[in-house]
Amino acid sequence: MMIVRELWREAARSPVLLAGAVLCLLLASATYLAQAFAIAGALAAVVSGDGSQVLAALAAIVGLGVLRMLLMLLQDALASHLGGHVRVALRRRTLRTALTATRLHDPTGRDGAMRGALTDGVDGTDAYVSKYIPALALVFLACPIVIAILVVVNPWAGLSAGLAVALALIGPLAWKRMMARRGLDHWDSYEALGADYLDALRGMAMLRALGDVPGTRARLQERSEALRRATERVMRGSLAETGVIDVAIQGGTVAAIMIAVVQATSGQPPAFETYLILLLVSEAFRPIRDLSRQWHAGFLGLTAVPALRSLGAFHADPPTAPAAEPLASDRPRPAGLRGPADRLDVRGVRYRYPTGDADVLDGVDLVARTGTLTAIVGASGAGKSTLLDVLLGLIRPHEGSSTLDGRPLRPDDVAVLSQRPVLFAGTVRENLCVTGARTDAELVDACRAAGVLDEVRELPGGFDAVVSEAGMSLSGGQRQRLALARALLARRPVLLVDEPTSALDAARAADVMTTLRHVAEDRIVVMVTHRVEDLRSTDIVVRLAHGRTTPVGYAQEVPV
Repeated sequence: MMIVRELWREAARSPVLLAGAVLCLLLASATYLAQAFAIAGALAAVVSGDGSQVLAALAAIVGLGVLRMLLMLLQDALASHLGGHVRVALRRRTLRTALTATRLHDPTGRDGAMRGALTDGVDGTDAYVSKYIPALALVFLACPIVIAILVVVNPWAGLSAGLAVALALIGPLAWKRMMARRGLDHWDSYEALGADYLDALRGMAMLRALGDVPGTRARLQERSEALRRATERVMRGSLAETGVIDVAIQGGTVAAIMIAVVQATSGQPPAFETYLILLLVSEAFRPIRDLSRQWHAGFLGLTAVPALRSLGAFHADPPTAPAAEPLASDRPRPAGLRGPADRLDVRGVRYRYPTGDADVLDGVDLVARTGTLTAIVGASGAGKSTLLDVLLGLIRPHEGSSTLDGRPLRPDDVAVLSQRPVLFAGTVRENLCVTGARTDAELVDACRAAGVLDEVRELPGGFDAVVSEAGMSLSGGQRQRLALARALLARRPVLLVDEPTSALDAARAADVMTTLRHVAEDRIVVMVTHRVEDLRSTDIVVRLAHGRTTPVGYAQEVPV
């Protein structure tokens, strides 16, 4: 028996579904009890030779079986909805925490571990919420009722069954702490294997070039062995717990049967009561057997709880922020605010990371206008990425403001073209339309503005051409310009560009910079770059150093 308070609280957020799932399970259990009475009556009628009573009992047994089937179908639907609600809520909160500057810039974090928590970890909680919690509730509701009926029928049989139920529930608690510790080891091994595997897939081309494929294979094998050993330790502990439960159940069942047989041979109770004792003893332990089975089904989700807890999956949803604040929620904005803007003002922005000793941004000032291409330069670690995170709304500055034409800058004012844009497995159209459905004319206009229209038309299928995972079927320049077209289709007045040419050759880089100059004609474009060649295409250059910005007069003379 494992009580995870966080998952119980999550289930309680959907009280109607939780109560319905438990009630249906309780009613289904009641049909077992009713069938026990019907079967005992039928057996007693057979002994006494009462044929009509046998037929009535058989009809009741069949009817109760059909009713139980309908109840279990309804219970399964309610439980599935309950588990789905919890999964959606946990994944939403985990993503909210994961997509913050602290997490995104955490050098110790691993994408594979995050992926494991967001997918397998969250999905694994479903079995606990939808199956284990109702089963545990049934144990504490149905078992006392069955034992009470047994006590009425035969006090000694009821007492033996009650003691066995108590032992079956209390006995495994001795393994609780050990199983919890082994569960953590199991999830850590599972998480590490997933992270290493994802790293190997991402760097497969580099690993082959370096000749380190055998070494990578050996490391993955070692991780797999660690997971196997952790799984075996968990299974051994689980078998020991199951053994305690089985001993308690079998001991209670044998004791109750012996009591019933002794009294039957002595001629004390009628045949009906003897049969009923034998049937009810089995029903007293049915919820405990089901509980043990559901615990094993939900074990992976239980082991992932600490990882989900560290990611903030169980934190309460924050209240909606006021509309005037930079980190406002994604509520639809009034019509007209998504149109062109003239001026972006950043004034006195100050930010320090929670673990930092000094401000990364120490009173940053920046002005960018439509019609000009503004570049930000600075050494690595100067705070350029942090400034972009502030403008994107990923972090809230401790001081200062960011305004667009005099009003607070909002996250949905900003589109971004990252250094290594992410393209998804699918078609070109699907990659371009991630911000919403677009017409072919809109796709053509965006691709023409991004300078990639002719190349898209040359692909087999055009906009319906298949793009491989991570866009590996396209060249680096095509990926950059498709990502730029996608950013343009977001229809946002501010475009942030992070190192757009760092992975391109000189010719492709020049094409991208020409495109950005064209895009800057009707929107505010702010670019972070290290390449001198890029700076020659810009209008305004701002140096970021020691947390402060300094304008530079001539882009052509900026040393990087």
